[in-house]
Amino acid sequence: MKVFRLPDLGEGLPDAVIRQWHVREGDSIAADQALVTVETAKALVEVPAPWGGSVEKLFAGEGDTLETGQPLVGFKDRTGSAEPAPSQPGDASAGQPPTDSGTVVGRIDQGSEQLHAESRPIRIRPRNATPAVRALARQLRVDLAGLHPAGARFTEAEVRAAAPRTSSKPPEPQTSKRPVPTNTGNTEPARRAMALAMSRARDLVCPMTLCDEADISKWPKGEPATLRLLRAIAAAAAEVPNLNAHFVDDALAPQSPVNIGLAVDAPKGLFVPVLKDVDSHSDEQLLDAVRSFRKQAMAGAIPQPDLQGATIHLSNFGSLGGRFATPVVVPPLVCIVGAGRSHEAVLPHKGKAKIRRLLPLSITADHRAVTGGELARFLAALKNHLTQA
Repeated sequence: MKVFRLPDLGEGLPDAVIRQWHVREGDSIAADQALVTVETAKALVEVPAPWGGSVEKLFAGEGDTLETGQPLVGFKDRTGSAEPAPSQPGDASAGQPPTDSGTVVGRIDQGSEQLHAESRPIRIRPRNATPAVRALARQLRVDLAGLHPAGARFTEAEVRAAAPRTSSKPPEPQTSKRPVPTNTGNTEPARRAMALAMSRARDLVCPMTLCDEADISKWPKGEPATLRLLRAIAAAAAEVPNLNAHFVDDALAPQSPVNIGLAVDAPKGLFVPVLKDVDSHSDEQLLDAVRSFRKQAMAGAIPQPDLQGATIHLSNFGSLGGRFATPVVVPPLVCIVGAGRSHEAVLPHKGKAKIRRLLPLSITADHRAVTGGELARFLAALKNHLTQA
């Protein structure tokens, strides 16, 4: 039986909940046909069949939770089932009496006995992990041969996510259908993903946070704060590109274009949809995307591709409350911008005391990859673009 395991469905997510099977045991299906719909941390995803064949076993029922890399579907192995059993000389079931196979001068008898069934050549799997990732897998006792990477190569996150499974018994395969459970509290997939991401951030990131306030008194009345923040972050990233970057295998890799992950608070947890290539969109397109993401987050059904590819994060927590914070950087990103609630203050302006509107800013960076000077320059550039009319 060929076993297809649950693949990594994005950003090293640790598990998924089976929501709806689209096939049954005994069905014959084609490659890329939809097998099952699963719920990951923040989206419903259809998993396609990696190859065609006959479904022999479903390893989980609807409502079950599977970890990445655990068996999902078993397919009948055509080579194993089609191989004929070798016959024995003199077998009565052949319907023929045993014949003399001795040597006769001038003639050689030829028998029909199958001596050996030719087997398929063994495929050698290409290297699908860097030396550093293979070393990490050995250290954590993770067998990469039994797993499938989400891309061309395994990532450090995939290896770490697979590590706990090596020390525990896999759950018993279940095929019976169960009612979809009502998730509450920490059983929500989004909250499980948040807990995992925060644990990785705590273990990997060396955070440093700078805070300041931007004078936004020149903004036109009714100016959308989120739009101004998106534009200012893109402009600041162009001036200090090391903040719009990934830090992988101890190497800083500045990214282009600027893809901003926007934190959205929702009943099921924190969602971070990604606004791709901010500079390529008009103001109205960006506002439409933000409204769409918020609506989808409330329904708990943001498409998986819209949750991937961020190069920098934005948390506009001031729309709910609070002035300053210590936002958490989620690797492999190196920076997150936090905007607090704007307020009015009496400040000296052109030699006089005037009431000015201020926007609090809190920016955290991963000090393993970013210097304090780079973070300060990024904050100064961000303030400069926010204070413009």
